Amino acid sequence: MPHPELEFFNSLTGKLEIELDTPAEPVANLLNLQASPDARIVRLELKAEVFDRETDESRPLTPAELDGVAFRGSSILLQSEDGEPVSHAAPNGSHFTVRELLRAVEETERQTRGGSEWLGGVDVHHVYFEGIHSDDGDVWEVDWGS
Repeated sequence: MPHPELEFFNSLTGKLEIELDTPAEPVANLLNLQASPDARIVRLELKAEVFDRETDESRPLTPAELDGVAFRGSSILLQSEDGEPVSHAAPNGSHFTVRELLRAVEETERQTRGGSEWLGGVDVHHVYFEGIHSDDGDVWEVDWGS
């Protein structure tokens, strides 16, 4: 089933801010970050913005944009990378607003990111939100770039 209401949501930019109990360190002379194998997540927050092509800059979402419908459905199963799918119920029982779907993405990461692996530790490198998509219908995969 197509979800045209996701067009705006999937156009958002965002960064998943991850704070570890042991700070991640740069890898060689690259921009990649690497967490130590024993590092644990102490804080995780998704900060989303709208990229304005006219000004070539990002801006905060307006209250009206945050309250817009992002996904029609009483629930959604979100999965990140190889993590287990996490079920989220629409607060009103029929759809998710942009704000609510952003919270669902954030909560999915809160529940599953600690089990991810990148260069021997928790993945703190793939943190740039690139939307959600579904290849098989029931599970929506959260796309993260670096």
